[in-house]
Amino acid sequence: MKSTIKYILGLAVFSTCISCADLTENMITDTVADVQFSTATGLDEALVGAYVPLRWYYGREPGLLMNLFGTDMFMEGQSYNSEWDNYGPGLNASTVLSPAGDVLVWEHFYKGINYANTVISRADGIEGLNETTKLEKIAEAKFLRAHYYFVLVQHFGPIHLTLEETTGVELEAFRTSEEEVYAAIIDDLEYGMEHLPIEQVQYGRPTNDAATNQLAKVYLTMGNYEKAAELAIKVIEGGRHQLLDNYADIFDPFNQRHDEVIWSVQWGDNTEVNNPGNELQRFLGPRQWLLPGLIGDDMFHVGIARFWPTDYTLTTLFGNDYRNGGLHIRNDSRYSVTFKEAWMYNDEANIPAGFSIGDTAAWFTNDPIRREFSADEIANAPYRLVIIEDRNDVFSPTVQKHRYPYERNNGRDYMYMRLGETYLMAAEALMMQGKMDEAVTYFNTLRKRAEFPGGEEIPLITASELDIDMILDERGRELAGELHRWTDLKRTGKLLERVRLYNPNGGPNIQEYHTLRPIPQSQIDRTKNDFPQNDGY
Repeated sequence: MKSTIKYILGLAVFSTCISCADLTENMITDTVADVQFSTATGLDEALVGAYVPLRWYYGREPGLLMNLFGTDMFMEGQSYNSEWDNYGPGLNASTVLSPAGDVLVWEHFYKGINYANTVISRADGIEGLNETTKLEKIAEAKFLRAHYYFVLVQHFGPIHLTLEETTGVELEAFRTSEEEVYAAIIDDLEYGMEHLPIEQVQYGRPTNDAATNQLAKVYLTMGNYEKAAELAIKVIEGGRHQLLDNYADIFDPFNQRHDEVIWSVQWGDNTEVNNPGNELQRFLGPRQWLLPGLIGDDMFHVGIARFWPTDYTLTTLFGNDYRNGGLHIRNDSRYSVTFKEAWMYNDEANIPAGFSIGDTAAWFTNDPIRREFSADEIANAPYRLVIIEDRNDVFSPTVQKHRYPYERNNGRDYMYMRLGETYLMAAEALMMQGKMDEAVTYFNTLRKRAEFPGGEEIPLITASELDIDMILDERGRELAGELHRWTDLKRTGKLLERVRLYNPNGGPNIQEYHTLRPIPQSQIDRTKNDFPQNDGY
């Protein structure tokens, strides 16, 4: 896009090794000259280069800021970027990621779009390229381009749409209507469904199911519920992906590539090909290292407490008071899988007298029984006890889904698509068509999976109970911390209502215009023609 997209200026691209086990093994930083993109090897370098922006968004703070902050489920901890949570005047056209100064998703995603456009534009002109291989590479590029545009249009509304490679400085850009952007996204994903393989040679490249699942989500967002249900059910019934029996196994850091994953953004344990690393766990973790006997480790890392679950999430949504019956944290395993409350001593040199490695050092508890402790009992507990009423911007139950057994510069894969969400997409799309009996079947199948193995039976629902709030609540329990919430609330028309009810920072300030983000001022300034800002900013 305009001067933003100069595909040879310091962008990370990669050498090709089709025989490698997965996509991460391709990733080495380099620059590629224009002539290289006109070769079969260079074409794949451009294609793999189109994946890089995914890491800047899904593995770093921007994805968290734009999808967790300012929702009913998450709020600010210790952050430099509070405007994304409080919807105050700081959220404006000049807003950038502090302290880095990046323009968050805008710059990176348009670079990815141009890499994809490069592949699509040049594939036909490359001699000796097998026809099937050519079509698959174009389909892969179109899948990535569709994904980037889908994220951008949801957050920014009408945006610049370019489907051709940009090779020089362009001084004009125009805001294309959402309808036209969505039409381009659908065309790309339909091409992907036609030409992407059922299975990929390299793990991490999109498959036919990935394109189908993404298109189902697009149709759900557009309100075409018949098509959304049809495609979601096609993925579910295709047999290539299955729900894991145990919810906890989905997030096993030692088994990240399993039957429930439809498509994930790739990292690995090779520091040479992992830049930028996936640091989601650090952003979500408490500052546990401030307590004696605790240090950051290679699983939970050094927490910096940027994002906290709201009180609503910890109490009402997951049902923390199990004495009331119904759905709660004693029959729904998703709370204990999602949130880490207890921290064990792991710094032998600084453990207090009388304790050992593995003893409880801290408990940031949501358990209602513990709320009845007296001040003296809390002060004299044999560990640092923080009950929910006393949690602060340093210590709180924390999302642990993104923990990874690697050093900081590496990281686990990020599951953007998994079959659990597809079940909820099918349930929502069927419900919106009035097909309640079918919808509740998908809903209850997923909920039943959340039951503690061998534990108390989890309550299921009837068709008459299902509504959009029930869908949103179940998505919250199933997908907590997985970077879907802001777009979920916007899609369902519940963003303002739920933020006002459950987010004490954003509730007083959020307005209708906040359903779109501000266009970056840097984009407006470098555009020769008029590039209008979104209303309200």
